Amino acid sequence: MNELPPTSDRQPPVGLPRERLMLPGPRALWWVLAVLSVSVPLAAQLLGGAEPITAEQPDAMTAELRGRTFIWRLLTNTQPQQPAAAPVADARVKAAEDKDWQELVGRARQMDAVHADKPTDAREQLVVHALAVEHPERAVALAREVTLLSDDTRAVLTGLPGIPTATAMDKPRALAQLRARAFGHGWSTYQRDRARQLAYERLDDLDGARAMNKSLRARDNRVVPAWSTAALLFLAALFVGGTFWAGAAMRAFRALPTGPAGARGWVRSRYPGLPRDLPYITDPLLPWLGFGGWLSGYLMASLALASLAGQRSMSGLGVLFQAGVGALTAIAVVQTFARHPPGLPHAARLGTTPRSPLDPPQISLPRAFLAALRVMAALLPVMAVTVLLLAVFGVMTAEHPVSGMVLNDVDPLQLASIGAAVTLVAPLGEELIFRGFFYRALRMRLGVWPALLITSLAFSALHPSLGPYLVLSGAFCLAYEWTGSLWTSILLHGLWNLLSFGVLIGVAVS
Repeated sequence: MNELPPTSDRQPPVGLPRERLMLPGPRALWWVLAVLSVSVPLAAQLLGGAEPITAEQPDAMTAELRGRTFIWRLLTNTQPQQPAAAPVADARVKAAEDKDWQELVGRARQMDAVHADKPTDAREQLVVHALAVEHPERAVALAREVTLLSDDTRAVLTGLPGIPTATAMDKPRALAQLRARAFGHGWSTYQRDRARQLAYERLDDLDGARAMNKSLRARDNRVVPAWSTAALLFLAALFVGGTFWAGAAMRAFRALPTGPAGARGWVRSRYPGLPRDLPYITDPLLPWLGFGGWLSGYLMASLALASLAGQRSMSGLGVLFQAGVGALTAIAVVQTFARHPPGLPHAARLGTTPRSPLDPPQISLPRAFLAALRVMAALLPVMAVTVLLLAVFGVMTAEHPVSGMVLNDVDPLQLASIGAAVTLVAPLGEELIFRGFFYRALRMRLGVWPALLITSLAFSALHPSLGPYLVLSGAFCLAYEWTGSLWTSILLHGLWNLLSFGVLIGVAVS
């Protein structure tokens, strides 16, 4: 009998057949293997290997300064000229800006002290940032305490009052440096061209200043409307998501006299939900053995890449290779442990036909995409509140290593490889394992909420920050539970990664 009676949210299916994996050798040995295959990759992730980027590392400073420069650029081009404020208000604004600058300088000094072996100098990044946002006095003050500046930075500082003679260049050499093809390597495009324009003006190269000014204005005319439109779309999505939660709260309140399931029933009535069949046998060893096998395959791909190039220098093609190995391993795990042939579509619910009249109908791919958009809209305000609460309580969220790669490398081939990995390949592999296999196998024994919590904790452990990824994984599980199709969570995962990747690309090239 493959069909089971209906279940509640809290209880697992009743009357489960006690099936065990047919494994050679002692069962205890397989438990040890499963525990090791899960614990070793997680320990490698948490203690070493893919080292998460924190606010005390130079890459995080690069990302933050690019974001600050980008926001300053948008505000400069969109805010109308305001009349002069009262002296007291001006003093408060200046005091807040000075305090923020001093905090940045203090962090940069700590980074330079801790990461003295790194090629990136955090204080030099701050110098370039101050020049790009039109604070030359701050750039000069900070440049005085940096013992070794690159020729590019020295060139853009030339001509500023107060620059030490040893730092400044003579005019012909500075102009030659500014015109060099490799000038500003590692800087953002806007920082490089803005610093060039201001330096040309100080060095009386009016033709160069006009050319840079024309180029910057032409790009501003494209960038500012595009990002303004994106901001309006994001606000509209937040409004739609907030409306959903307000409506759900009202329905729950109205349903109080009759029971707490009113709002949940309204949501569930839109889609069939997960079917009541058994895609895997009920052996408690199964989810951990399969999940550990996928983790081991993913770790082997990471070790292979690390042996060829350091984690910091891993290319976009390396990210694509790693995601591809993970997806292939996930397919192998699902195919191996599924009870019904063909195992992959049935276990993952990827468009299979119902096995009996008791099974709910499968939803189409367009309908799964529509459901993913609905969950995405509901997820946005939840993620916004999560990030806000973490910031209020001072919890630092680490940046994903891919973020630093995107912000520091705008090579089209590398970006295309990373984009394919994070928006197509990785969502497929991770959803097959975390939702189609791990969550589904745990749900048969533990019920929805325990399985959701365990799956989300495992998902978060493989990513840089616990809080945001815990919320994301919960949303992916509920989307799968709601529609009964793994396409929904795959599309939702891909949409979220596409949104994040698009923001990174926009900041990097803008």
